[in-house]
Amino acid sequence: MKIFRCSHATGGQTVAYGKLRLTPLARLICTIIGMSSAANTLAAVDPVEVATSPVFDSGFLRGMGQDIDLSRFAKAGIVVPGTYTLNITLNGKERIRQDVRVTDVEGNQHFCFSTADAKRWGARLEQLPDQEQVARVLASDCVEVQALIPGASFSMDVAELSGTLSIPQAYAGRVKRGYVDPTEWDEGITAAILGYHGNVFRNERDGADTTTDYSVNINAGLNVSGWRLRHNGNYRDSDDGPSEYSSQNSYAQTDIDMLQSQLTLGEYFTPGSDFDSIPFTGIQLASDDSMLPESERGFAPIVRGTAETNAKVTISQNGNVVYETSVAPGAFVIDDLYATGYAGDLEVTVTEADGREKSFIVPFAAVVQMLRPGSSRFNIASGNYRDDNLEDEPWFTQATYRRGISNKLTAYGGGILAEDYSSALAGAAFATPIGAVAFDATFTRAKGLPTIGSGEDAIGGDLNGQSYRISYSKLLDATRTNFSLAAYRFSSEEFLSFGDFARLRENADSASLRERNRFQVNISQPLGDYGDFNFTGLTRNYWGDQSNSTTFQLGYGKGFSWGYMNLTASREMQDGENNDTYMLSASIPLGSGARRPMLTTTATLDDDNNNSIRSNLSGSAGEYGEMNYGVYASRSETNNESDNTYGGNLNYRTSATQLGASYSHGDDYKQYSGSATGTVVVHSGGVVFSPERGETMALLVAEGAPGAEITSGQGNRLDGNGEALKAGLTPYRHNPVGISPRGLPVDVELQTTSQNAVPRRGAVVRLDYATISGKPLLLRVQNPEVPFGASVVDADNQAVAMVGQGGLIFLRGEHQGLKVVWGQSSQESCQLNYQVPADEQGDNPYVQVEASCAHG
Repeated sequence: MKIFRCSHATGGQTVAYGKLRLTPLARLICTIIGMSSAANTLAAVDPVEVATSPVFDSGFLRGMGQDIDLSRFAKAGIVVPGTYTLNITLNGKERIRQDVRVTDVEGNQHFCFSTADAKRWGARLEQLPDQEQVARVLASDCVEVQALIPGASFSMDVAELSGTLSIPQAYAGRVKRGYVDPTEWDEGITAAILGYHGNVFRNERDGADTTTDYSVNINAGLNVSGWRLRHNGNYRDSDDGPSEYSSQNSYAQTDIDMLQSQLTLGEYFTPGSDFDSIPFTGIQLASDDSMLPESERGFAPIVRGTAETNAKVTISQNGNVVYETSVAPGAFVIDDLYATGYAGDLEVTVTEADGREKSFIVPFAAVVQMLRPGSSRFNIASGNYRDDNLEDEPWFTQATYRRGISNKLTAYGGGILAEDYSSALAGAAFATPIGAVAFDATFTRAKGLPTIGSGEDAIGGDLNGQSYRISYSKLLDATRTNFSLAAYRFSSEEFLSFGDFARLRENADSASLRERNRFQVNISQPLGDYGDFNFTGLTRNYWGDQSNSTTFQLGYGKGFSWGYMNLTASREMQDGENNDTYMLSASIPLGSGARRPMLTTTATLDDDNNNSIRSNLSGSAGEYGEMNYGVYASRSETNNESDNTYGGNLNYRTSATQLGASYSHGDDYKQYSGSATGTVVVHSGGVVFSPERGETMALLVAEGAPGAEITSGQGNRLDGNGEALKAGLTPYRHNPVGISPRGLPVDVELQTTSQNAVPRRGAVVRLDYATISGKPLLLRVQNPEVPFGASVVDADNQAVAMVGQGGLIFLRGEHQGLKVVWGQSSQESCQLNYQVPADEQGDNPYVQVEASCAHG
């Protein structure tokens, strides 16, 4: 231990502190000494080795000849107890974001992690020598690194809100990127939910009756005991027609953690990735990708290589670094890449310790069917086909399964079984040097069907059909041309999807539109400084006498210093007739700033010489952008007749709902509309309103804190009960949810402003934010023997404040039995006495009160 001396004119006072780290208080002491007199100097004398712990001489902070007990500041790195969200570096390479709770027990600090956080470190806990100790630590509410893993350590940097975690190599595994332990998934509270979107339209036309239409779309639900009950429907009413309510679906859903899937009962639909999506009433068990870590979703290849030394591995795609890590000498495997799209080869660079580099390419192109090696997805559904237009809704069972075999192969298949109908599908997706290709074949058999069509095209009775599909995806590195999707499908004349079969068996005319060939393609081509080009197209033809149809669109866009320009040309071909349309648009920002308005002008022209031009000015206003507005004017010419229209719209977001209004005026009509959108949640504590709609939500509760703003809430605030909803959370992920002190009443203080929510799908997670209520008090202690830096403690001996310069003490809230303590003896403490005036309410942010401190 080194000692440095802060020289003092009156006699060489000495402050001892550690060589490696100087605490803030030590710096303050030396600064005060240096400023205490013009003759004082701050100098370092020759270091003297001592074996004692660091100590501070409190003589420089002596008040009326009494020393202050500064033992609590003797150790470097002291952190105020509380919960901190840190960016933690693990073994110098992996970075994870976790919460740590700091506690102080008899002067010793403890850094506490949760059990779930400890499991995210990827340590080989099963290889630790004392498994009983491991079980005890993991079962506690304070998992300390050194208590769990021998030789491990953790340090915290409060200023940077960061931490350093070191785990011995013998026990170090690999951090699971994006992993959230299922024990953290929160099913939320019991709550009733109503999401709504209501509209009213009023039309006034020359020479016609004025009509008013009403509609309300609702999403209702009840969360209870891990189940989510949902109902979706729509109500319509009109002056010129009857009112009606249409139910879209009603179902109950819950998580099956072990299978990483959702169990659904009621009216729902099957996925449409293999077979066509089927609406049904029954039961379904289906994989849920959102339960998987980010590093296990979608498709990304496994990267294998060899390092000669402790090397750095860098993986890039399209010139962007997507992954970087350190590896030990020998063979390495990287199998937790995030899905980065469907195309773009991976360039892997291994940088050895001596600076040598070697690179190789891992081909990467994917179609939607591809999975990571070893990953699988499944779906099982059984029930009745759901169609309100059918009197007889046939029963069916469907099952599909997909498995990633290797980097280059994914196999998939499935089947549908119903009365008088069966279907089987088999396919595979391949990663090839020229791109990703998926091919599958579907075979169907239907019995006892009525006749379809007439003459030579008539078919019926027992039908056996086939359908073949091929998909392709590739990014051409040389030209950066991206075939994001190219798919072709051929279906034989007797091929029927299950939906076609269900309609055909009841009404022969309803299934007459049967697709024969379909080809679709999406291509994008960046042109560097010259802009971007894209092409989309779809062509279809049908069995029987149905006409063929083709639609495609060419687009070109480029940004300029003044804004952005886009040009598109599209063609629709049907029944031998072509319809071409050309559109030119330009968007120009007006002014500067994040909320500057945007002027967009669009001109269109078709091959019949019909044309139009429209200008729209849109933007947002308000401190949080809570108001959006738009005004427009347009002129069109059709069949040599012109029409002028203009109008505007306005949307305003409050803390309870989102309101909208619009007005349109044409040559022979006027239209007015109004809307309201939001969510209502009823829970055991009351009712809370929100302008947001979303499946997964957090209920924020801060009692006594009405008016506080929700972080990133576009002006959304806590209501009069101190409650608010935050919608749109990502299920099974850490979602930071915060409350800003801005807008709080002056007599309320938040003890924490941010929390992490890890909701299950559709959950309403309750987050309680502790508050301290009471108008701030600034006490001025008259007793001259109360020194600067003394502690103020309550009746439970918990520190609540410190004595500042001039005997000032800042307090908030009501406290009983406050004492000022500056030493160990009874003479080094006193009882704090003060009286808050009855007229303390006023415009001042705090109340100044005279106080005295008497020995007990």
